[in-house]
Amino acid sequence: MRDTATGLAIGLAGGLVFWLLGIPAPWLAGSMMAAIVAVFSRVRIGMPDWLRALAFIFLGIQTGTAVSWDTVDRAVHWPLSIAFLCLTVVAITWACTAYYVKRSDWDPATALFASLPGALSLTLLLASGTKADMRRVTIAQCIRLFFLVAALPSVITWLRPHDDVAMTLNQIGGVWDIVLLVAVSTAAGYALEWVKVPAGLMLGPMLASAGLELSGLIAGAAPMSILIPANVVLGVMIGARFSNFTFTEFRQALVEGFSGFVIALVIAMAGAGVAAYFSKLPFALTLLAFSPGGLDAMTIMAFSLNLDPAYVGAHQMVRYMALALLMPAATGYVLRRMGAYGGAAARALDESERGW
Repeated sequence: MRDTATGLAIGLAGGLVFWLLGIPAPWLAGSMMAAIVAVFSRVRIGMPDWLRALAFIFLGIQTGTAVSWDTVDRAVHWPLSIAFLCLTVVAITWACTAYYVKRSDWDPATALFASLPGALSLTLLLASGTKADMRRVTIAQCIRLFFLVAALPSVITWLRPHDDVAMTLNQIGGVWDIVLLVAVSTAAGYALEWVKVPAGLMLGPMLASAGLELSGLIAGAAPMSILIPANVVLGVMIGARFSNFTFTEFRQALVEGFSGFVIALVIAMAGAGVAAYFSKLPFALTLLAFSPGGLDAMTIMAFSLNLDPAYVGAHQMVRYMALALLMPAATGYVLRRMGAYGGAAARALDESERGW
């Protein structure tokens, strides 16, 4: 409990400082930076599972309540954009893997899992069944997310023209509307989590709150008193991931992690540019949707940067679910071709296939 209170206090202080300085996406970036400083200062911080779940539910609610009938009308342009997103994910994975193998002399398994853009928990689970260097995979993934959260808001703010259409959402005012929204969304989240739907704790509230919004049962967005705590919790969660590394390891991995981040960002920018041209959407919006960060972090960033969270959330959700559903088979096939598959999980898979 003490570690949780310490982490939240540090994250809130970092977010407040970034907000006072006028830095984009302050509550997410500020809490993450403050948590990382605390971790390397040997301050113990933690985040219990129930609080993480609550943050995901609140984030799903925020995204769902941003959906309107105007959003549904604009969604006609999304399938083409999503197709370009899928091509971009493949290109990022291939380019970063090639870089790590040829330039950093990493083994193929480590390079592949360090390059997959997102779905960190599943990536680490699959990597553990191979010959991959787990510490390199973990820190490469964490550092890429670190740079995305730290740098991307400023990049998007700089790129976005002043005439871009910003999201202006009235907040829900009635107490009973908020109670209904939270109750229905929480039930939907745990229902999808129970049936093992990927990212169910976020997808369920997103769908439930969007349904309530479109049906007219509620009107307006959830209050900022929900979004800011979700920002802080997520920022502290990202920062706490560095607790397993020494500062020396972190410093040594910065160059390789930054290189992977630059490669991924350049490809994401190219894909986002093509999608923006053909879909007639703002480049800043497509760039955030195409950026290879986490579903939660990128969606929160959409709110912070006043961009369409429904568009960003839909694209990040598609990317996450595609990785969750296709990654086990795809990575297994690629690593077998490379002769790099091994470990307990791989042996179990091979035995089951021989049984068939």
